[in-house]
Amino acid sequence: MAQVAVIGPATIDRVVDDGVEVYKRGGVVMYAGLSFAQLGISTRVLSNVAAADEAMLALLCQRGIEVHTGDSAQTTHFVNYIAGNARRQELLARASPIVAAQLGPVLADVQHVHLGPLYPGDIETAALAVIPADCRVSLDIQGYARQLEGQQIVEQISGDLFPALQRADYIKASAEELKLVLDYCGKTLARLMADCEITECVVTEGSHGGCVVDGAGQRTDFKAAPVATVMDPTGAGDVFFAAYLTRRLHRGEASGEAVRFAADLAARHVEGVFIEAEALLL
Repeated sequence: MAQVAVIGPATIDRVVDDGVEVYKRGGVVMYAGLSFAQLGISTRVLSNVAAADEAMLALLCQRGIEVHTGDSAQTTHFVNYIAGNARRQELLARASPIVAAQLGPVLADVQHVHLGPLYPGDIETAALAVIPADCRVSLDIQGYARQLEGQQIVEQISGDLFPALQRADYIKASAEELKLVLDYCGKTLARLMADCEITECVVTEGSHGGCVVDGAGQRTDFKAAPVATVMDPTGAGDVFFAAYLTRRLHRGEASGEAVRFAADLAARHVEGVFIEAEALLL
């Protein structure tokens, strides 16, 4: 029996940092899935990948994660151009959407579903209705706050976001993503959370830290943990949110304690220490 089901794309990431490029495993099922598992949470993942690329998921199996895959003509393929804290992305290929019919075996006996679309349409909206009402749902909204211009990823809200928000209990957004959402819908965060019955919203601001806001409007600020040496920030948001949810949902800690733990673990990931950088290489 799994404690959490992580649903979203597994990706092939070409990371270009200061002229040096490497190919890595990526996506929410990789970063969040490994984080949950390494923190002692029994984990199940669902992702669609091309048959030729299924071997990239072997790392998850080696770490005790139950892996479910669907057929796809291609695997999602990103290029991440990194310069300090800045990142520019291109999307070269997309896997088939995850559909409602795939969720049955993945949701069996699961009380927490973690959704991590990287682009609108990664998880079909109809699939949200299949998630049992008593499941707690966490959502990283980043995939609904971007669109494509050619192969370039640009910030833009998708209408698919709002059905997902209405099903989510815990959400994470960067400060920039949250501003886009609130400007798009013309609401305050408090009004949006009330309308969608969101329990908590975790807002990140990179090296400036961020805050957690609950449904009563109480705000808990946190600072980013120091990073000794930046190896690769890719996936740090997934590690951060999975660590927060582990302590908050699965261990019952207060939001302040949970978010400080999450910030520290994300910093260790950026240093290449938590999820070992070598293990992710393709």
